[in-house]
Amino acid sequence: MTVPPPAYGPSSSYPSEPAYQAPPKKRGLKRIIFGALGIVANLIGLVVMPIIALGIVAVVVVANADATSLGSESGSVKASGMSMYYVYVPTEEADGATCSVSGGDTSMDSTSGEGMTATVDGASYTAVGTFNVSGDQTVQVSCEGASDVAVADVGMTGVLIAAGVGFGIPILLGIIALILLIWGIVARVRSSRQIREHMQQHQQFQGYPQY
Repeated sequence: MTVPPPAYGPSSSYPSEPAYQAPPKKRGLKRIIFGALGIVANLIGLVVMPIIALGIVAVVVVANADATSLGSESGSVKASGMSMYYVYVPTEEADGATCSVSGGDTSMDSTSGEGMTATVDGASYTAVGTFNVSGDQTVQVSCEGASDVAVADVGMTGVLIAAGVGFGIPILLGIIALILLIWGIVARVRSSRQIREHMQQHQQFQGYPQY
C-alpha cells in the first residue's frame, strides 16, 4: 500500500512564501545634496549680496542726485537724520581738496562715494566723501583747496531697500534650502526603515522549512 505524500495547500500549517518583491529604493539623496549646497551658497550670499546691492543702489542714487552749490569753499547745510549727504567739489580740484564737516554729531567719510560725478550749474563735480547726522541739525561743510562745494541729499530709502534685498533674498533662499535638506533627510530615514523591514520579512520567510 502506497502512502501519499503530505499535501500543503490552503489547509497546510506552513505558509507559502509570497512572490518576490524588489526592496524599496532609498530616497532623498538629491534633496539632501541640493539643500546642503543651497545652505552653503546662501551663507556666502549673505556676505556678497548686500555689498552688491548697496553698490548698485549707490550708483543709481548718486547718478540721479541733485547736488546744490554752497557758493564758496564752505557753507552751512541743514541736515536730516534720515538722509545721507554726498559732498562734491569741481572735478579739476577734486584731487587736491580736503573736506570736513563740523558743528554736529557727524564726520566726513572720505572713502565713501569717492569718484562719483554730478553736474552742478552745467559744470562737472566729483564726490569727495559722504556724511550723515544722528538727528536734524545744521552742520558746516568746508573744503580746503576747492573753489566751491556742492552737497546732495540722497536720502536713506535706497540704502534701506538695498539692505532689505541684500539680506532678504539670501535668507529666503536659505530657508528654502533648509526645508529641502530636512525633507531629504526625512525621506532618507523613512526609505532606509522600509528597506530594513523588507529584508527582515524576506529573511523570516526564508527561515521556514522547504518541501
